[in-house]
Amino acid sequence: MSKQEIKKINGVVSAYFAHTGHITKAEAQELSGLDESHFAEVYAKAAKIFDKIEGDPSAKVNRFLDHLAAEVDEYMKKISGVGIA
Repeated sequence: MSKQEIKKINGVVSAYFAHTGHITKAEAQELSGLDESHFAEVYAKAAKIFDKIEGDPSAKVNRFLDHLAAEVDEYMKKISGVGIA
């Protein structure tokens, strides 16, 4: 199992919360455990999720999870080979 890929998944989630203003970008990077270049990669993925989630607040969690799954699929495939753990 690749610890780096798991860090990237955590990084996307942490970076999403930075985009929402709940934590700072620096805090998100610290939580992820990623170096600056790898964090930039996941921060961009979190931005895609943030941009896609608009509208009905009651549907945001499901939409977040759908978009999160799409953005981290490549990392999951490196962990399990099929895209799911």
